[in-house]
Parts: sequence; C-alpha cells; structure tokens
Amino acid sequence: MLTIIMNKISRPGVLVLILALVVFAGCGEQINHLEVGEALLEQGKVEKASVEFKKAVEKNPNLAKAHFGLGNVAMKKNMLEEAADHYRKAFQLDSTFVEAYQKFSDAYIEIGNPDDAFQTKYNPVMQNPDDPMAHIDLAVFYHKWDQTRKAIEEYEEALKLDPDNPFVYYNLAVAYQDMGLFEDKSIPLYLKSIEINPKYDDAHYNLAVSYLKTNNLDRAMAEYKKTLELNPEYATVYVDYGMIKLQEKKFEEAIAFYDKALAIDPNTIEAYYQKGIVYAFQEKFDDALKMNRKALEINPKHTNSQFNIAVVYHKQGKLDRAIAEYDLVLVIDRNYEDAFYNRGQIYASMGNTPQAYNDYITYSKIVKAKTGSEAAALALRGVEDKERVQRYMIPSFKDWLLEYDD
Repeated sequence: MLTIIMNKISRPGVLVLILALVVFAGCGEQINHLEVGEALLEQGKVEKASVEFKKAVEKNPNLAKAHFGLGNVAMKKNMLEEAADHYRKAFQLDSTFVEAYQKFSDAYIEIGNPDDAFQTKYNPVMQNPDDPMAHIDLAVFYHKWDQTRKAIEEYEEALKLDPDNPFVYYNLAVAYQDMGLFEDKSIPLYLKSIEINPKYDDAHYNLAVSYLKTNNLDRAMAEYKKTLELNPEYATVYVDYGMIKLQEKKFEEAIAFYDKALAIDPNTIEAYYQKGIVYAFQEKFDDALKMNRKALEINPKHTNSQFNIAVVYHKQGKLDRAIAEYDLVLVIDRNYEDAFYNRGQIYASMGNTPQAYNDYITYSKIVKAKTGSEAAALALRGVEDKERVQRYMIPSFKDWLLEYDD
C-alpha cells in the first residue's frame, strides 16, 4: 500500500544550486523506492513490493522500471491483463527495454483466449489427477471466469489431496462468499484457513467482511483490528470503516477513514467511489463528480462510479447529460439494470413513453434473470429491498436518489 504523496512545492530560489539539490534528492528517492520494491518482490512480499513501485511511479510517472515492477506484481497475483498494461507502459517509456517486451508477450500468451486457457488448466488435471496444484489452478481459472460452482468442485478436490493448505480454504471461502453463503460456508472456511496460518491477513480481512454481511459488527471489527495488526497498511480495512460510518450517516468520520486509506494507497478505487457518495449526500456535487471520475481514471470499467456520475446529473436536473452518462454505464455493463430504470424515469418525465416503456421492461427482465422474481419496474424499491442493499452491498446512489429525491 502506498503512503500519501505530498506535492513538492517549487519556489523560485535565489540559488540555482539549492534547486538542483532538491531535484537530485527527489530522483534519489524514486530510485530507492524502485530498489526496495525489487528486493521485496524477490522475497515474495508482493503487496509491500507493490507499495514501493507505486510510490516510485507517483514520484516519476515516466520511470519504466517501476511500471515493469508493477507488471511483475500483477503477474504474481495472476492479474494478467493488468500485468500486460504495465509491461506495455514500460516499453512505451523505454523502447530499449527488451525484457518488458518479452514479459508483455508472455502475459498475452498466458491470457490467450478462454478456450486455450481452459485447456492449459484442464489438461494437467487429466494427466495427474492426484496433483492438488493442478486442481487449484483449474479452480482459480473457473473462479476468474465466474464459474463459481465448478471452482468450488475443484477446490474441494484439492482439499482432499492437500487438507492442510490454508490457500485452498481461503479461496473456497471466497467462492462461497461470492454466492452469499456466509454463516454455513465462508465463515467456517476462513476460520480453518486462519487456524492453519494465523498470520494470513487476507483471511482475517475477508472473515471480517463475512461477519459484517451477517450483521455481526463486533466480530467484524475484531477481525479488521487483527488484519491491521498483521498488516498496518491494509488500506481496504479503512475503506470498510468508512463504509460503516457512511451507513450511519457520520460523514466526516467516513471521509477521515477514506483519506486514511488513500494515504496508504492513492489508487484505492473504493475510497474515491465512496467519498463521492458522501459528497453527494452533502450536495457537494462537483466534489462527488470529481471523486467518481478519479475512480474511473484508475479503472475505466468501474461501473458503479460511472452510474453515480449519471445520478448526480440526474439529481441536478441535467437530464440530457444524465441520459448520456447512463448510456456510458450500459457500454461498460449492458446488464446494469438500474441504469435502465433511472434512464426510464427520465424518458417518462420527458414524455417519451415508448423509450421509457422499453427501459422499464428491460430493467424488469434483467432483475428477473438475476433474482428469479418479478420486478416492480414502475415503482420505487420497497423497504425490504433497501435493507437487503444496505446489508449486502456497498451503499450506492440508488438509495440516495430514491430516499432523498425532492
């Protein structure tokens, strides 16, 4: 995780020598972060290495080796598309960086197309069904492509072969957590992972999330605390602290926690996203837009941020602009049902009944496909649904728009 990057203030100096020394000191600091990151990565300390490489990039965005290091971090985390992006940036900055070209090619070969990638993971299981790592690799592949049930089957096969592997228990817990099965599945599995490896910070963090989603705040806070004891720079804990305060409408406390997360890692997308929600509640619309756009700079496919930009314009009565922004939501995610619903509201207010009808019907179909139940497309959500959203999801502008509309 990153510490906050303080902007250096350049004052017109009397002595050119002093200015030169300041610039030189800055360069030395960049190289130090790079070297520390490389050393940490060699030691297998991936997250801490990522912190140092990001610091180096913040100090000098044109430092090719820092982008290369972030590519290596992403590869370690099996985030292949992100790795390819960093390697591309590295050789764009330094056309002689041959290793960056090679790593870029390796990443795309590894990505392949889904069918080719599947065969590279499936064949080892067929060739050596008693190898737990083969089952783990296949499970991770299934998990990545949202085939959660198949992932669970492979994780369970791996556990039969390697019953003391905390990584497998952890990933299996994540899979069940993704399915919303907390009390009977994800929580016991996280506890088992922690029993085997008490210093597994990710397991403590996700256990806290599972407790939070089952309304067990005391246990959640205890696990968040343990996570920070193991890793004081675990920025996402502070984002979750902020989310809790946001739900309680304690906005200033929420902002303080988001700022703490960003002080650790300035690329913490959810901190920007949720700060945008706070500013929207406070009707600081320009700040809300700024925060969501910052999140989109980091991840252009962060659909919730794009949706919330649309909602801000919607709330301000800038309806043509809101429609354009809802359109962009649907470019990112064609099945984002609330974009259809809200856009339908605008078309209805404009008297464009055919388009409003189409949007409401599409909204209803998507909800039914996702939940199996009919959606009341022409009515606001009921109390039960708002409680479900608050319990299982990060707060969004959906609630704000419906509850605070004039």
